[in-house]
Amino acid sequence: MDLNAFQRDALTVLYWHRLVSTEQVRRLVAPTLAPVTVRAKLAGLRSAGLADRITREHRPRTWHVTPIGAEAVEAAGTVDARAYRLPGTAVAHLLQEHTLDVVETGLAFVEAARSRGDECGPLSWTPEVAHQFRDRTGDRRGVVIADAVLHYVLEDTGRRTQRTLFVELDRATMPVARLARKLVGYIRYHDHAPTGSRQRPVWRERYPRFPRVLIVLSGADQPVLERRLADLRAHAQAMPVVSAAAGRVDMVVTTLPRLREHGPVAPVAMPLLGDPRWVSVFGRLS
Repeated sequence: MDLNAFQRDALTVLYWHRLVSTEQVRRLVAPTLAPVTVRAKLAGLRSAGLADRITREHRPRTWHVTPIGAEAVEAAGTVDARAYRLPGTAVAHLLQEHTLDVVETGLAFVEAARSRGDECGPLSWTPEVAHQFRDRTGDRRGVVIADAVLHYVLEDTGRRTQRTLFVELDRATMPVARLARKLVGYIRYHDHAPTGSRQRPVWRERYPRFPRVLIVLSGADQPVLERRLADLRAHAQAMPVVSAAAGRVDMVVTTLPRLREHGPVAPVAMPLLGDPRWVSVFGRLS
């Protein structure tokens, strides 16, 4: 099958992000196209056996590549091949809402970049990135898996500033105390320096600057999310390992509705440590 430009880009997006709704594909790849046109083009990918869909009542139709579609993307060489893994149908249904919210978070940055003239595209974030670490004594090994690592370039009167974020998305499915404990993994990763490395942190092998941790809360009404935001700040400040990381690891929290409505450059996030105040996702914390 000869694919048109939209279908090639859409297939790449589905490969990279695993599960994407019809409307998200439109917004990522061709926001000016009519929804009916997007649906027809995606149906063409399905007819060719390159993509398939998950349909649930009262839920958006969600698309993913097939094994044949994954092979086509990898053969094209348009992205670095990553381990193609689509969970079984039952697991995909369970993960669908979380995965779609991670994509929606990335979309908030993509749409802000388009309106501002910044740089952030459909492939500017990588989902599920693992980072290994050991504790300070080197006796205990751990891993922290960011829901996404997102790259964004701010353009300000000719000056380009590159920012990287660890995105951790919570759909109000776990106790806030458990969510707060996940922050410890990022701090351990920041502090880990292998023996014999002259105390050079391991993260410097991957990042020129340690990414800011962005917690995005979703999966509930806004009042519930605001309460969870306040509770998360309280837990973070009460945990010695987390509170002691102030000045070393930047950590902010926002809600997906707030991020989606106003964009990441507006004051939509709150630092987890220090006085409560609304700042940009990229803003100074002190």
